Amino acid sequence: MNPQSFELTLEQQFQIKIIEDSTDKMSREQMQELLVQVSRLLMVKDNVIRNLMKYPSMESLG
Repeated sequence: MNPQSFELTLEQQFQIKIIEDSTDKMSREQMQELLVQVSRLLMVKDNVIRNLMKYPSMESLG
């Protein structure tokens, strides 16, 4: 795997900066809610990737 795959793009770095700036204005409760939402989305993403890996691509069936 390409080592650059683990680095953020310039656009992603910009998005992180926006999130950092936004969290400065959040209450503790808002940050907890955001953390739970982000954790849930990461779990869903893991499930999607795991599910995609179970099935061969249509190209390999061809």
